[in-house]
This record gives sequence, structure tokens and C-alpha cells, in this order.
Amino acid sequence: MAFHPRRPLLAIGTGKYDGGYFFEGELLLLHMKTGVVASPIENDFGRQVLGLEWLDERSLRVLMAPPDDWQDEAAHASGHVAVVDRADWTAVPARSLGGRDLAGPRTHAPRPDPHEASQRAVATLRSLWRAQRAEPSGER
Repeated sequence: MAFHPRRPLLAIGTGKYDGGYFFEGELLLLHMKTGVVASPIENDFGRQVLGLEWLDERSLRVLMAPPDDWQDEAAHASGHVAVVDRADWTAVPARSLGGRDLAGPRTHAPRPDPHEASQRAVATLRSLWRAQRAEPSGER
């Protein structure tokens, strides 16, 4: 996720490997004041979004998995970086970003192991729980 530097807008990347061929996902644009959500990727399967970063008010850098892994042994450890420019991101219509908008050079983009991430989150929560339980009851 990435908050727009000036507008009430949150870019959200989603996605996963479907276990067969495709890296499916969406880029969502959530307008924080109105609650309106737009999904600007025009492809029905979308693309798995691995990273987002606002470079400035107009430019969003998007790191995406390749569309699929057919005959592509490196697909699970690489991605494509695209910088998409729009004058007003709050007005970007749904299904308006196509292949040319999302084309970019290939880069190394390993996927984190979801089990490791879950174990780290549980360990953090466990340590917070222990710290809270260790506090004297009147100091919360």
C-alpha cells in the first residue's frame, strides 16, 4: 500500500499465484474521503502487484509479477517495474490501465514465504502479549 503524497488516495496492491499459470491481482485506488474504490487494470485477471511507491504527485511506480509462468522459470523470482503517470489519480477510471501503461523492465523480485511472514507476525504478537501481561494491572 502507498498513500498519495498530496491527495486523499491510497494505492493498494493485491494478488497471488493461482497455482497453475497466472499471477492474478489488482491495483486498487481508494479515495479516502469518499470511500470510492477503482480497479484500473483492464485485464480480467489483473496482475499480482508486489510493490507500490509514489514518486511524486503524478507518478506511481508499480512492481508486478509477470502475467504468467508459462515457459518462464524465473517468473517466481522476478517482476516488471512500470512508472505510470496521471495528472489526477483521483479521476483515473476503472479498467483504464492497459499493457502499455504497465510495461516495464524486468527486475529481481523474490516473493516472501507466507509461512515465514505469518510466523514473524505471531512471534511479534506473542512478545507484545507477554509484555502486556507482565505490566502491573493498574498501569494500563
